[in-house]
Amino acid sequence: MAPARLLYSSCSLEKTLLCSCSFYGIPTPSVQWWMGGAPVGANSVDSSVHVTSTIIAPWANSTISLTEQPKMSTSLLCEGKNQNGTHALSILLMPRKSSFLPQTFMKGLIQGVVYGAIVASLLFFCLIPLITAYLKLPEKAR
Repeated sequence: MAPARLLYSSCSLEKTLLCSCSFYGIPTPSVQWWMGGAPVGANSVDSSVHVTSTIIAPWANSTISLTEQPKMSTSLLCEGKNQNGTHALSILLMPRKSSFLPQTFMKGLIQGVVYGAIVASLLFFCLIPLITAYLKLPEKAR
């Protein structure tokens, strides 16, 4: 009797995200994928998720592929379980490219430059009368 143990895992990203988990245990573990807290069916296919599981006792191997970009901070969990224990791997998925943060940064940078230029201009125009008044004073009064 051996509890389920995750002995190998990998993830790669090319055109699709492909993650694999291999569990060992006696009796042979069952494997379940969870995405965003919801179970993904074994050997199921939907438009964006494909799961394939194979069992060769005492090994259980499972692969999931995602063809669409995940939503922000989606969690992916690979869980192996038998009557002697459960072992799992959690993966936090992030979108490949997020244009939101660079756009926000650039907008803030431009606003900062514009506001800084306005403040500098106002300061300069407010100081001109004081500078001219200072320069018109006789040298003894300065």
